[in-house]
Amino acid sequence: MTSREKEVVLRVDGLQVAYRQNGISKVVLNDLDLELRSGEIVALLGESGSGKSTIAKAITGLLPPSAQIQEGTLQLASEPPIHLNRKDTDWERIRGRRLGMLFQDARLALNPVLKIKEHFRESLLFHRLAAPQDVLPIASALLSKLNFADPGRVLESYPFQLSGGMCQRVCLALSLSLQPAVLIADEPTSALDTVSQREVLELLLRLQAEQGQTVLLITHDLAVAKAVSNRVLVLREGRMEEQGLTSDVLLRPKSAYTRQLLDARSHRLKPLVLKPGRAIVLEASQLHKHYGRASVLQGVDLSVAEGEIVGILGESGCGKSTLARCLTGLERPDGGSIRYHGKETIGLRGRQKRELCKQVQMVFQDARASLNPGRTALQLVQEPLRYLKLGGRKEREAMAAYYLHEAGITDEAQHRRPPQLSTGQCQRIAIARALVVQPDILICDEAVSALDMSVQAQILKLLQRLNRRFGFSIIMISHDIRVLQSFCHVIAVMHQGHFCELKPGASLHTSEEAYTQTLLRCAGDMEAGL
Repeated sequence: MTSREKEVVLRVDGLQVAYRQNGISKVVLNDLDLELRSGEIVALLGESGSGKSTIAKAITGLLPPSAQIQEGTLQLASEPPIHLNRKDTDWERIRGRRLGMLFQDARLALNPVLKIKEHFRESLLFHRLAAPQDVLPIASALLSKLNFADPGRVLESYPFQLSGGMCQRVCLALSLSLQPAVLIADEPTSALDTVSQREVLELLLRLQAEQGQTVLLITHDLAVAKAVSNRVLVLREGRMEEQGLTSDVLLRPKSAYTRQLLDARSHRLKPLVLKPGRAIVLEASQLHKHYGRASVLQGVDLSVAEGEIVGILGESGCGKSTLARCLTGLERPDGGSIRYHGKETIGLRGRQKRELCKQVQMVFQDARASLNPGRTALQLVQEPLRYLKLGGRKEREAMAAYYLHEAGITDEAQHRRPPQLSTGQCQRIAIARALVVQPDILICDEAVSALDMSVQAQILKLLQRLNRRFGFSIIMISHDIRVLQSFCHVIAVMHQGHFCELKPGASLHTSEEAYTQTLLRCAGDMEAGL
């Protein structure tokens, strides 16, 4: 290693952060030290709620008002240390060029009323990194590097017109356009399919090799950490549990907690055996959907039997989430038919649509964006019960508490609001809220992508147990082939708005379809560390 590579570019000493809730202060980071050297990629691992995102927000001055930095200093390169508990820090000088931040909740990080091109223009001109006429060429080139086939259309789009994975790649392009000395990437691949994951990680490695980019990579995915990081830090309940070279920590862990995280990665479920002759619950025929000139769904056919778990696999932007919104009635298709127990659902109104809402529930990909930030978890899970007029006040509260507990939300966290919780905890609340009405069909749009492996296994076991007990059907939309293969009875592979094949989950690896083979190959490369 050269002296340049060994230079310390970011150092955090004695960081202590507490959150205040109902007059009680709870420490979430305790006397934490962190060091990044030039040109290295450091992976920060840990379960949801361990404090990973809090570290990122603390050292970029982005903590919510309910958080208080009690102690801690930040030092960038050879500059004087910054006392993080002071209120007069000039963050505008630091954020962007010195510290780039890539947020996990990509859609929330984008202004919904600005086109993507305006995001680039605002950022590049504010930091004086480009002339007005150069903004679009710079943005287009970065989007092309991130696997966008049509950068021009993306630049003319609003965030709500893009999928969650596409928004994530846009945010990465925005961060990289400022050429930050240190890039803090909070779960940059959790919303991405295996092809886009590989593209993003290869780009990070290329930036490291060509420009000496330093990256703090926050992730729950051990395969991602193995693929790109030089060192690994393992965080547990606000304290550093273990740290060292990636090969040492992931192959020869010293901590029992680290071994627990590694064991969770190898966990596999066995799909329940379906009895033959089950009735068709939901059937879609020849669905078409357009956004302007873009054709998103092109003649999609799908049927779901009683108790069946159907997986939908495909790249970001292929139409998976649009299909889910059409099936739930949140969007109206431009053509085709959707039948629930043989009855057409397109165009339902009033009481009939309310009844369909109870029977067909959805867990959204952007969990935090789907939750009212002013209500507690316990209040949020009671919302559908009140809307559908189910049970009395005490019964609704008891049911909400039960499903929150089943989804892994502790009694203390049940009284906290979404801004005071991690993204993984918000995802669990969203799952509990969908399950509390005991639906006939549950549509999960990347419902476990933001969760660490141990909680992911817990949620999948919960869904499988409830599927067996109540017999409801599940449509599981995911880019994680590993999850779909071990959880679903059948997998529909979606490509450019249509299904290119339908196979039993356990035999997906035998597919001869070229597109499916590409997805499997990329997933295999990720597991092997690129």
